[in-house]
Amino acid sequence: MALIDDQISALEEAVAMGAKKVTFHSGGTRREVEYHSLKDMREALANLKSRQSGGSRMILAALD
Repeated sequence: MALIDDQISALEEAVAMGAKKVTFHSGGTRREVEYHSLKDMREALANLKSRQSGGSRMILAALD
């Protein structure tokens, strides 16, 4: 869960600063993402928060 927490923190900080580029580190790896718009950043943030809280999951079932 720490990875998602780190991504959320980095994205929230970038949104607050008005930056479109987000950089975060995980397990010795550096990742950098540049978003096209604030809307894209907010959508990514909502997605991460949903994943963090368990969010909705799709369940597939085959019925005979």
